[in-house]
Amino acid sequence: MVSPPSLGKYLKAAFTWRWNLLALFAGIAVSVVGPAPEVGFALLGAAELLYLSTLISFPKFRRAIDAASSGVKSSAFSEASGPQASLSEVLNQLAPGPRKRFMELRQRCLTLQGIAARIGGIQGPGTGQELRSSGLDKLLWVYLRLSLAQQGLWRFIEESDVKALEAQLLQLTKRREAPGIDERMLKSIIDAVATITLRIDNFRAAQRNSEFVDLELDRIENKILALSEMAVNNQNPDFISSQVDAVADSMTQTESAMRELDTLTGISRELTREPPRILEGQLQ
Repeated sequence: MVSPPSLGKYLKAAFTWRWNLLALFAGIAVSVVGPAPEVGFALLGAAELLYLSTLISFPKFRRAIDAASSGVKSSAFSEASGPQASLSEVLNQLAPGPRKRFMELRQRCLTLQGIAARIGGIQGPGTGQELRSSGLDKLLWVYLRLSLAQQGLWRFIEESDVKALEAQLLQLTKRREAPGIDERMLKSIIDAVATITLRIDNFRAAQRNSEFVDLELDRIENKILALSEMAVNNQNPDFISSQVDAVADSMTQTESAMRELDTLTGISRELTREPPRILEGQLQ
């Protein structure tokens, strides 16, 4: 058994990261040659403390250090982890409901592929089988990442008490309009009104994004099934390849919207990489 890393090990890993050391040495050099070295060193120290405290508070960073301590590389911080590790990570984060829906969709694709093979489907390398599988893998990967985004939006919406925010906003608006209000209180109320308004706007935006993701999940699911069914009814590799390209072109709007959710999902980085092999083997 390997004991979990202590706080000191997390701090050491964050401090010795090469980009942090590079920035730290650059900051020291600037402070030395600057007009006020003591001020520069003070600001540099404050920035370093903020960086360390922020990084070690991230669960993904701590999991990466835990994995490194046990001799296992983390997919979140290792470029060598590959797309299959990303697939496992996303599946492990999904709740039972969305995960069950995805697994049923995947099984439906496998069933249709089996039907196509039994009635004389395409076999062997260099045929439409490989093209179709890679196209389905990309669509399934986008579907899976969207499911994870939807789960995050659900959690945010459930934890937001918009009615309470609206009540606070109404109360603050009445206080702001009260006659003879102190100027300091007025500034504080104006700032509070702006903050609560922003929170309400964020909630409404999350609702709109959730509705959009719902529609996109249904649309992509139908695209995936349609592409799988084409393998049964049309065995022409060129035709199947053209359909894969057409489906990929239709994903432009989806990928653009998903990039807007990047702070929640990190999905725009995943879309530029090779999708994992979802239809091959067993998913754990």
